[in-house]
Amino acid sequence: MIKVDGDLDMSTADSLVDTVTGVVAGAGAVAVDLDLSGLGFLDSSGIRALLRAHRAIVAQGGSLTVSGARGLVAEVLRITAVEELLGVTIPPRRPGGRPPAAGDEAPRQ
Repeated sequence: MIKVDGDLDMSTADSLVDTVTGVVAGAGAVAVDLDLSGLGFLDSSGIRALLRAHRAIVAQGGSLTVSGARGLVAEVLRITAVEELLGVTIPPRRPGGRPPAAGDEAPRQ
């Protein structure tokens, strides 16, 4: 599991891709889980980094799972359809149609 915290933007996107490609290069075909629960901001550079990471892993026969997206990060993934493309697990919306906030607890079942 790779935990992504803070912001995923132009200044940090290459670092994420380097980390993921390093894991794949060292281990070959792997299943990588990117945990976005600590991510507070995601822009187009971050989206591109997620797509590049996915492409690098799939090229080596591995798989990428993206989980834990909340708040505005989850909304960006929804709006851009990256959620569907990468099979991102996003918690259901809160009552009133608002996306879950970063500090919200997971719904109890």
